[in-house]
Amino acid sequence: MRSNNDGRSIKYITYSGVSGTVSDCTGRIRLSGPLDHDRLIKAAQRVHQIIPELLGQYDLENNQFINAGFTERDVIHFVDRLQEGVAGDLDWERQPQWAIYVSNQQLIVYGSHILFDGAGFKELLYLLAAAYNHPKQVQLKNHQDIDGIKRLIKQTFSTSQNNDHPKKKLFLPKLANPQGASAVYQVIVQRISTDLFQKLHQRTHEVGITLNDLFMAAFGKAVQQYCGIDEINLACPTDMRQYLSDADQQQLRVQNLTGRYNVGIKAPLDENLVDTAMHIHEDMNAAKEQHAFLESFRKMLNNLAQGATVQKLQRDVEQHYHVREIAYTNMAIVDEQRLAFAGIKVQKAVLSGGFRRMPHYQICVNTFKNQLSLVANVIGTPAEMQLAKAVMTMMRLYLLTF
Repeated sequence: MRSNNDGRSIKYITYSGVSGTVSDCTGRIRLSGPLDHDRLIKAAQRVHQIIPELLGQYDLENNQFINAGFTERDVIHFVDRLQEGVAGDLDWERQPQWAIYVSNQQLIVYGSHILFDGAGFKELLYLLAAAYNHPKQVQLKNHQDIDGIKRLIKQTFSTSQNNDHPKKKLFLPKLANPQGASAVYQVIVQRISTDLFQKLHQRTHEVGITLNDLFMAAFGKAVQQYCGIDEINLACPTDMRQYLSDADQQQLRVQNLTGRYNVGIKAPLDENLVDTAMHIHEDMNAAKEQHAFLESFRKMLNNLAQGATVQKLQRDVEQHYHVREIAYTNMAIVDEQRLAFAGIKVQKAVLSGGFRRMPHYQICVNTFKNQLSLVANVIGTPAEMQLAKAVMTMMRLYLLTF
């Protein structure tokens, strides 16, 4: 159960203690029928046998997970009605590292961003589904080593500082609250249909950019309209599993293995979306060629080898992985073949990050059944909710007019 501070757990400290942010990954699933409760509990039990850290409390001071006697019945909650506000009670230092809420044909899964990243969270959801479908056939080992990344670091040279603290930061205005309205939790979702998404995909190929370049450009330009900053500086998480060997990529890796590219471009407010997206594409390509995402790991591993304390590693994290007020993440494709529950179809699946207190704001993009979802988990007053929706609507309009 205990994960020692030996390099395997170096990323556990990344999202701890972030003010105004609930550090989690979230999956919202709508099913064609209700799940069997006993079967779901047994599936979670099988998952816990494979990933025992899920039942542990995170000990920040010693950077490890501790067995506190939790079981799957502390994880799964059968409720009459789902309420987003429960996310505010999540505390990975006192509770298990995931929580499942079930109500009729809906399922919400919250997961600790300390233990895993977005790609790892998807693997966890797929593992839960597999254990629900065929529990006796799920014979897997979870791998949390970073040996492949260590080898990559030795094979590359330090060529970029990957600046994570730009001088001109995107922001949203802080709204007055003269009526003293209370802040509430709300998930904002806007979708782009399958047909329109396919057209976006085709158009990006014609222009010579990626969908991710386009999403970042549309989001950055949307935020620009509310802050007037003539630069777009965004952090773009990247899944480092893609740099592992083919054999390692086939392993179950429910872990936090996210690197970060930091994009920074000049972007006049009246610049057209194609030009902005192309500049982001060029900046991203340069960062990829330099393996810029490795710089944070390179420094942390060097400090770790020299006996650095957890507190020192936390300062490294703040330098290279600090949580920005305006954030973007791409959880890519949710595999409908792997996310299925014994004949019960998944009608909708939306993934997102944690809740953020406005004016802190994060957009998460992901697709399910070739439909694109824009998602923001927001804590705010009614006026702040309207601002959050307006930013997302602006982003969607940019995409629709691309």
